[in-house]
Amino acid sequence: MINVSKDALQVCRATVQQLCMQINTKCLRLIEQDEGVALSIELPRNDDQVVHDQGIAVLAVPEKSARALSGMTLDVMDDGTFVLS
Repeated sequence: MINVSKDALQVCRATVQQLCMQINTKCLRLIEQDEGVALSIELPRNDDQVVHDQGIAVLAVPEKSARALSGMTLDVMDDGTFVLS
């Protein structure tokens, strides 16, 4: 499973709360693209690994991506940009 820093969790939760009218229905979802990974607002899928913060689903990671990113950490920079390290 991908690790998520405390700061990244806070940004994910704030984003989900601002963009989703019904809490716990949609969350940020990590998606793979040709140029890397991106985040979108989607419903978690059955095979996603879901990260919760304060009882709210804030990040869904597809199983295949979770395996590929195992041991990496999702963090957020001071300017709000997410980074994987």
